[in-house]
Amino acid sequence: CQECGQPKSIQLKEPPSSTLVENPPNSIWDYLSFLPIENEEHIVSLQEGATPLIKAERLTDQIGVSEIWLKNESVNPTGSFKDRQVSVGISHAREQGIDTVAAVSSGNVAASTAAYAARAGMRAILLMHGQAGATKIAQATAYGAKVIQVDSPKPSEVFDLCLAACREWGWYHLSTAGIYEPFNVEGSKTIAYEIYQQTAGNLPDWILCPVGGGGLLGGVWRGFLDLQRMGLIEKVPRLVGVQATGCAPLVQAIQEGWSFKESRENPWPNPETIAGGIADDILFDGHTAIPAIRETGGVALAVTDGEILEALHLLASTEGILCELCSAVTIAALRKMNDLTDHSRVCCLITGSGIKDLSALPTGEARVEKIPCNLNKLEMKIH
Repeated sequence: CQECGQPKSIQLKEPPSSTLVENPPNSIWDYLSFLPIENEEHIVSLQEGATPLIKAERLTDQIGVSEIWLKNESVNPTGSFKDRQVSVGISHAREQGIDTVAAVSSGNVAASTAAYAARAGMRAILLMHGQAGATKIAQATAYGAKVIQVDSPKPSEVFDLCLAACREWGWYHLSTAGIYEPFNVEGSKTIAYEIYQQTAGNLPDWILCPVGGGGLLGGVWRGFLDLQRMGLIEKVPRLVGVQATGCAPLVQAIQEGWSFKESRENPWPNPETIAGGIADDILFDGHTAIPAIRETGGVALAVTDGEILEALHLLASTEGILCELCSAVTIAALRKMNDLTDHSRVCCLITGSGIKDLSALPTGEARVEKIPCNLNKLEMKIH
């Protein structure tokens, strides 16, 4: 905003009909009236959204609460929730008549941007920063995008480079940071609409979100605010933003009582965590993420790399869901929430597939025993 210097976000002029959230969607585009696209002919879609909400009964027993639900975003077309955001953002780019998109990413945004650009017949330029993993780089390359790895550990520096390139050559900036392009984070709101439908309006007490730049947390919050304005819910669930201890600017902002502007002036000095996808040194969407915590009576928590790995294995072994490291932070945070009771109902957002992070898992060679092809030998090993 030219007057106050605060970033803008998109808001509905008036709520659409509540009938839009009466029936389960086939994709996020069943919510077209909630999304900032004028003409449906410009929509670029791979049938993203409509992801399952899974009741995690064995995990619930381990944690000691009433219910734990898992919103499994790993089943999106490229394996992460970023498909919701990129689908809306690239549809807006197409509506503007732009033929080249560029994005900064540690992996998931790059893969999604590459896939949706291929779907749209557009050119994609991807700037991968120092937290990017080899598997995610390979995935993005497979879709035919131009992938360039920038030698900088700080996402904010790579964002500056990308923005300069977009200004210079007329590209559309598709990075999922609402501070730069608010259209690109609108798809996150649809997660709130789906949770409302899937629980028949009986929302969880708490919803846990991984936080890097904060676009997911802020988007989910704004989605619930839409439902509240429509009179469908009385209050928004309490939101929990979870980060890694090696890069926790949201936790720092909440603890210090900072405004968004103050958080921008104090970037995290040295991002260092195995959860590279959420290692953003700046809260690019702090203007929505910070109030999402404060206005819902929520919490910002940080978990260690060891706790993240332990949580990844816990989720896989109890519920059969192999999530990526960034998603595992929400499971790790369950053990650190002092406000949970045996009556609490909780939803964890599982934002991406563990197939993207296989290099982070032990190879298993040291633990797997080899035996001759003999029934007696097998019997000796299983008892």
